[in-house]
Amino acid sequence: MEICIRKTHQQASIKIKNYTERIIRSRILSKLKPQKINKKARHWKGYIFIDKKVIAKVKIPNDHRRVMCHNKSQYIARDLKLTPKDFNRLIDCPLKGSEYYQKLAKYTHLSGEHGPG
Repeated sequence: MEICIRKTHQQASIKIKNYTERIIRSRILSKLKPQKINKKARHWKGYIFIDKKVIAKVKIPNDHRRVMCHNKSQYIARDLKLTPKDFNRLIDCPLKGSEYYQKLAKYTHLSGEHGPG
């Protein structure tokens, strides 16, 4: 039990690095390749499907050079169902799109989430 508590505390201390909106946008579009993108709103919404079911919906940042701090990017990570560590890996490039989809499939299977409807 004690080991689990330490691990949880250690995971909680990992924060998302500061990235520009442009970099986050680029990684979402190039690595995750949302199958459907709603471009009508001020911020695009990307929809990620597994087995024809919407599993994740994410706000895609605009193409700005501004830095998106942890307090904002944490919501993108949450929508993508990624831990801060995995989000950093996604943006820094070690996490490939195919690995993301494997993680998402495991998450979906474990949580029982099947998308809308």
